[in-house]
Amino acid sequence: MAGGIFMTMAATELSAASFNCHKASTSIEKSICTDRYLNELDGDMGKLYLKAKQYQHDLPSLQKMWIKNRNKECGANTDCLYKWTENRIVNFKNIISDAKAGVPVNAPKKKHVQGGSVYFPEHGIVCDKKADFCADSTGISMGYTKEYLGQAAQDKMIGYVKRDHMELDSYTMSNGIYCDSKAKKCYNNKWKEKVDSHYTNMLFR
Repeated sequence: MAGGIFMTMAATELSAASFNCHKASTSIEKSICTDRYLNELDGDMGKLYLKAKQYQHDLPSLQKMWIKNRNKECGANTDCLYKWTENRIVNFKNIISDAKAGVPVNAPKKKHVQGGSVYFPEHGIVCDKKADFCADSTGISMGYTKEYLGQAAQDKMIGYVKRDHMELDSYTMSNGIYCDSKAKKCYNNKWKEKVDSHYTNMLFR
């Protein structure tokens, strides 16, 4: 599996990455190994993953799904890989900090919930309580869905992905707003008649 943490975790003199760069074979692995900053980011992500999975036991399957979506979205594009890896590191840190604070893994983060079905728990993340998902700049996020809406919402989304092969990088929210993570824009409807500046700025700026 490209991107590291499911490959051999042997430390190498070449790399701080979470996998052995001597065995890098895909274009994505080579991008991670040859870019110093991305190399270090991948290594940090691997270390945090090992800590986070002690608290969230379904994390290995979620990480496989995350890697698949990241590879599909980014390929070997380093700027895209930076953003995905940085976002994933934040997600792992939140899992670890919540666990240490005694917050149950499956509990939604009610402290961030605002009025209305569609809301922004923080800049760069949108949640839809009616549609049962959360998304960030890369698309629908299983991690954030579980973090803010709970285990049942995440299970529902995973079911959609497995059964319907649902795409995660574009989606329509219950208020009619359509967001396209590849275009980095949100629109007033799925026909893209007009860019919605508020949602675009909150998610992608």
